[in-house]
Amino acid sequence: MSTTRRTYCRLCEVGCGLVAELDADGRIDRLRPDHDHPITAGFACNKGLLAKEIHHDPDRVDRPQRRRTDGTRTEVEWDDALDDIAARLAAIIDEHGPSAVALYLGNPTAFNATAGPAAGLFLLQVGSDRLFSAGPQDCANKFAVGEMLWGSAQVHLIPDVDHTDHLLAFGTNPRISKSSFLSMPDPVGRLAAIEERGGVVRFVDPRHAEPNVGQTFQVKPDTDVYLLAAMLCEIDRTVGFDEAGAARLTELDSLRRFVGRFPPERVAEVVGLDADTIIGLARDFAAAPTASAHMSTGVNMGRQGALAYWLMQMLVLLTGNFDRRGGNVGTSRGTAPAPRSSDTGPEGFVDSPWGTYRTTAGGQPGALLGDMLRDPDQPIRALIVLAGNPVLSIGGGDDLATALADLDLLVTIDYYRNATGEMADYVLPAADWFEREDLNTFVQGTQPVPYVQWTAPVVAPAGERRTERDVFAALSDRLGHPPIFDPESDMLSMLYDGPLGEHGLAMEALRTSDAGVALLPPAPVGSFLDTMTPHGTLEGAPAMLEPARLRAAEQFEELAAEPPGQLKLITRRTSHTINSAMQNVARLKQTAGDNPLYLSPVDAERLSIAEGSEVRVSNRYGAVEAFARIDPTLRPGVVAMTHGFGNAGTTGMAVARRHPGVNVNVLSPVGPGTFDPVSTMSHLTGIPVDVALLASSTAR
Repeated sequence: MSTTRRTYCRLCEVGCGLVAELDADGRIDRLRPDHDHPITAGFACNKGLLAKEIHHDPDRVDRPQRRRTDGTRTEVEWDDALDDIAARLAAIIDEHGPSAVALYLGNPTAFNATAGPAAGLFLLQVGSDRLFSAGPQDCANKFAVGEMLWGSAQVHLIPDVDHTDHLLAFGTNPRISKSSFLSMPDPVGRLAAIEERGGVVRFVDPRHAEPNVGQTFQVKPDTDVYLLAAMLCEIDRTVGFDEAGAARLTELDSLRRFVGRFPPERVAEVVGLDADTIIGLARDFAAAPTASAHMSTGVNMGRQGALAYWLMQMLVLLTGNFDRRGGNVGTSRGTAPAPRSSDTGPEGFVDSPWGTYRTTAGGQPGALLGDMLRDPDQPIRALIVLAGNPVLSIGGGDDLATALADLDLLVTIDYYRNATGEMADYVLPAADWFEREDLNTFVQGTQPVPYVQWTAPVVAPAGERRTERDVFAALSDRLGHPPIFDPESDMLSMLYDGPLGEHGLAMEALRTSDAGVALLPPAPVGSFLDTMTPHGTLEGAPAMLEPARLRAAEQFEELAAEPPGQLKLITRRTSHTINSAMQNVARLKQTAGDNPLYLSPVDAERLSIAEGSEVRVSNRYGAVEAFARIDPTLRPGVVAMTHGFGNAGTTGMAVARRHPGVNVNVLSPVGPGTFDPVSTMSHLTGIPVDVALLASSTAR
């Protein structure tokens, strides 16, 4: 008879409850959904249920690996690795100063309650502010607006999905990604329930992503900001703004002047929807008994993600749907939100050799990583990469890879020797989420039904895997900095007992409960602005967004002048990978091909491209070759690829190397002027490309 352990998934924000069944030897034999979980109630996706494949993968790094001078690798003792890393860090700091040391935090760090804080403390002790993360490739626009509006990157109002009459969702693919900044199980079922009770669900996306729920309005990529401005313009000039909402906004005339520059008739061709459709979207939203809005990565990754996200807040506020039942609401949280890391006024912007920008959540623009590595005055000479793969997730391609390889010290702390780890001086084995204690911190404040969940380790770490907190504590100690969170300390209690105590909770109580889950009382509706802002008002013309407003006007003219037939590349989520994280799971590689170029039947016919044809996708930044897949869900003029591939040289991941695909991010703009200066967001979707059939192509 097997032993069972209750835990939860850490692949995405939903955090589905799971039950791990252990065999007689104490190894994880099976994962199944936790039907007794009070929130997720047996919901789990295919990827989460395959996480044990990663845990048992023979390609996992189980002992520290050091790269020899000839490029080969050898396993070493932990003490030897840590001693050498610390000595080399100390030498780099002595020669170049603390800013020569940088950290890169990958996406999984968000779902690890101790790794991020430990890494941030380490960088603070070293004295460096060179922090990079997956945020500028994913959601830094939302972090920036959260800091501007509410003083924290971690505070956001979410659609009240269980009570709304009208949901307008921008750039989200709930069936595949399960939504972001909206942590709820079975998101498609929750949206279907809106329609079942007579409500309306509408998606705004270049791709018809959800076939069974709602109506999709297929806009041109990277134009959502103009659609939102046009909707506000239309509401203002016809039905009028909600009086109570308008009274909460200072400088209302400034907002009116800005959106008034983008009436539906002017933006229709750029957005790709006729003016009457835009007018209908606006009036329907304003007329709904209650209406809510949500925005995700399809907009985040464009050039105006921050401005678009702010305009979405204005749409909700000025239609009377802000902080009301059925609109967008705040939700309880069990952990305290982090304070903003820099000022939101002009003084918060950094004057750098690569232009002026504002760091968001303490992070630097990923699009400048290559430039900062080679900065002649303050170069980055050491980079520690935690649960990340910047060589594939950031643009720059071979040039970035060369810059990383030229570092004096590159260290990765991860499950695998991934594409970035192939260049690393040291690859250190990280304990996975079955092997560590954890708390669902990142999703606090984004749950329609708020709760906290703790899990014990399901099994002991295999091999010599260690938690990130232990690695950073050991490095801090060797560099002469007393570790705050040493292996013997109760880090979770130290970090979270204070805010948990506001709900009468504590880590000890969670640890001794049957499921480790505690429901939180719902947040009150109607007092959010009065609680979160000094005067209960918001600015209609935030100074922080002035660069974005100027760029929006310039970019509108660029879009209006684009030649007919210009193809735009968007990112596409799939059910068989999460960024670069599950590339080595054989059971997710059952389909023929890896990351094809998807294009509409209209474009395929125009370009004489057949299903399976080999094509070249190129722009001024780079080129890749892929095979074609005809996809009728795409708007004509739009092509799509999935990022996270490019593992032809990743010898540490055998399955991924057999299914390498290509690194589509070599097509992504990098360098000065290629990112949103108010949020650091990279430009990763809506990218102009050319597509051509390869002369040697044979359809697959």
